[in-house]
Amino acid sequence: MLRIKVKNLGISFGNMEILKEVSFGVEEGEIVTILGPSGSGKSTILRSIASLQEKFEGEILLNETCQLSGSQKCNKEIGYIFQDYALFPHLDVKENIGFALFNLDALEKQRRVDELLKQFDLVEHRNKQIHELSGGQQQRVSIARTIAYNPKILLLDEPFSNLDSILRDKTKLWLKDIIKSLGLSAILVTHDKKEALSISDKIGILQNKTLVQFGTPQELFNQPANLYIAKFLGDINILPSSIASKLGIVVQEEQTAFVRVTHTKVTNEETPIKMIIDKISYCGDYYELSLQFFENKHFFIKTNVETHFVVNENKIIYLEIQKEDILVVNQ
Repeated sequence: MLRIKVKNLGISFGNMEILKEVSFGVEEGEIVTILGPSGSGKSTILRSIASLQEKFEGEILLNETCQLSGSQKCNKEIGYIFQDYALFPHLDVKENIGFALFNLDALEKQRRVDELLKQFDLVEHRNKQIHELSGGQQQRVSIARTIAYNPKILLLDEPFSNLDSILRDKTKLWLKDIIKSLGLSAILVTHDKKEALSISDKIGILQNKTLVQFGTPQELFNQPANLYIAKFLGDINILPSSIASKLGIVVQEEQTAFVRVTHTKVTNEETPIKMIIDKISYCGDYYELSLQFFENKHFFIKTNVETHFVVNENKIIYLEIQKEDILVVNQ
């Protein structure tokens, strides 16, 4: 069983602390995503695991025994897929894929390249130059080249960032299937919450230079450790404590009550929570509404309603949310 364990990882550049006490593990066959905003140190974690960032505190272990630093032999188990694909522009597709197979004889190398061309749907592009490929095709070549030497662990640095939204959705599911079918373990870094939730077995979220929560997508989404994580993983509406109390929710001074936008419903029928429609945005098959609390005009929330729902600015409507949909987290 092949696993990676990161224990109390800390990295500084001069007097600037980048990461501190970052700890998480990747089990065999798992896809783990490190999620955080740009500049939070996500890629630095990957670089450390790949021994491209050698100066760090803590430990990075492969199977509890081999420390991943310098040029130790266990690094051959790891494949790194860069954000910009890092393909060789002077080589064609088949030559890029075969680049890592220099230790094979010519016949075995050709067999392995042909196998990967077929597996990654690149057969008809085998003789093309890199500039002749689309972004999605270039990404497949990059992944095929990395897979060529049979790594056990993949490190993926924002692998979908150069793709448009439609191709990104299609490609991430394809890549997940590839990783699972080959029995690989993978660590993905991204700032895209939808990407992380849909592809991952586990997610770790970076905040203030450390990993503040690590668990399954369902655990993080349904039980966020704090308000930052709740906001990061989905659109939410923060509720005034006075409104929460009307619904039987107790909110301490250092806590915040919220409901996700998808669970924020409105009705024309009277409820204890009176709202005023502040702004209306037409979004094709629904309206996005900005609502103001009638009793607390400093608080605004948003919700979506179907286009047959009659809406007018300054119209009085009522909030209809379920107590079980309200979460209370530390600030």
